[in-house]
Amino acid sequence: MQFSNLDFFVLVSYLFLVLAAGLHASKNDTSKSFFLADKELPWYFIMLSIVATETSSLTFLNIPGLSFKGDFSFLQVAFGYIIGRTIVANFILPLYYKSGYSSVYEWVGEKFGSSTQKSVSSVFLITRVLGDGIRLYATSIPIAIIFQAYFHDSLTEDTIGVLTLFTITMITTLYTVFGGFKSVVITDSLQFFVYIGGGVFSFFYLLGDLNSNLSFSQILTSSLETGKLNIYQGFEGVTTSNFYQKPYFFINGLLGGILLSIGTHGVDQMFAQRLIACKTERESKLALIGSGFLVFFQFVLFLGIGLLLFYKYANIEIHPDKIFSKYIIENIPTPILGLIVAAILASAMSTLSSSINSMSLSIIFDWMKKKDNEHTLVVKSKWISIIWGFVLFASSLLPYYFSGKISDGLVEIGLKIASFTFGPLIALFLLVRIKDKFSIKSSPSLLISALIISLIVTISVSIFLKPAMAYLIPTGIIVFYAIIGIRQISKR
Repeated sequence: MQFSNLDFFVLVSYLFLVLAAGLHASKNDTSKSFFLADKELPWYFIMLSIVATETSSLTFLNIPGLSFKGDFSFLQVAFGYIIGRTIVANFILPLYYKSGYSSVYEWVGEKFGSSTQKSVSSVFLITRVLGDGIRLYATSIPIAIIFQAYFHDSLTEDTIGVLTLFTITMITTLYTVFGGFKSVVITDSLQFFVYIGGGVFSFFYLLGDLNSNLSFSQILTSSLETGKLNIYQGFEGVTTSNFYQKPYFFINGLLGGILLSIGTHGVDQMFAQRLIACKTERESKLALIGSGFLVFFQFVLFLGIGLLLFYKYANIEIHPDKIFSKYIIENIPTPILGLIVAAILASAMSTLSSSINSMSLSIIFDWMKKKDNEHTLVVKSKWISIIWGFVLFASSLLPYYFSGKISDGLVEIGLKIASFTFGPLIALFLLVRIKDKFSIKSSPSLLISALIISLIVTISVSIFLKPAMAYLIPTGIIVFYAIIGIRQISKR
């Protein structure tokens, strides 16, 4: 199908709707309102915002590729997400509500000094810049292909991709700057329904497309017989030498999901900010655990799309990461194509707006001295948000121009970038909690050294040993504590 003027009108209308919704939510008299919406938002809006934030275009476009080339074993990771969030809700979240901080890294600073706080904040900021660059890049791929035909090849795919990235970054930055955290949550909630609606439509449209040759019962029967619906990935083909490299071997998948969820929702500022913004600790727990179940069913939807795509393109050689984009471009009719493109942009913009706001919060509360009045803080926050918008746009160009080297496994790349940092961060947060009980004496310089070394070791292990994602976080934790332990022994 070719992108039409009606599709273009639908897409532009959606972008204006998002911008208007974001600007309408504007109320930023204080830094608390700009970053936490004065803790007035209902928990279910926060829950939708959490899900929309972690659902980037990687999820929308690339999760179907996992079941297209394999089975449903990625759901083992999703089960781990639910368990991990339950752990965070009961053991980490109460600490944030006791402290009363706006940034979770202030808690680290109170125990180990401002230099440690800034170091942890730096790890968060760098991770967000690199990870969001990959996510934005994934968004530009199908959009560029669709728009190239619309513009009758007058613009190259590279040019269209860059213009697309610039447009969505600037629109997102605009409503984030003027609307603050409240606009981020409201637009996230809107975008959640847009991309879920796009996914549901795609599933049933694809199912109808297949019905001329295969009924739904035939697809289920065939999938059960061939193992395409397998969730549990057991010991078949697993040996003592390769088990640690299989990402969806059930132990690796479940453990990876648990640790990733503890990292993202326990020690990552972007998600912790949402939990702190709830009215009460109870509502925060509801939003957090509820988001785990929503994400699980969301994965079922996108993996289901991938399953149907397998029967649609069973005899075609194509990279799994591009299979859903191919179907959208070639089959979705007008004006629904415009809505599906809007859904792709929605999944990217929700993550982008959250990153901009949380990164600005981190700069204000982790790096700057709090001597300014509230009006000055809000003004600074807005300017910092604008700067982060441009930084994230620039980060999206790096993977775009090096796409030939990173085109494989975009979902895994996005998760691995996060896994590099979560190990030492989890270790440090746990150290904060046990510090007083065990009288651990750790200087800021030692903690910073342990943080940097564990990051370097984790990245090196990933490059040279290529372990499953589940083992990257434990690697960071072990190396971090090994350095602390060696220092403690040497001092005796």
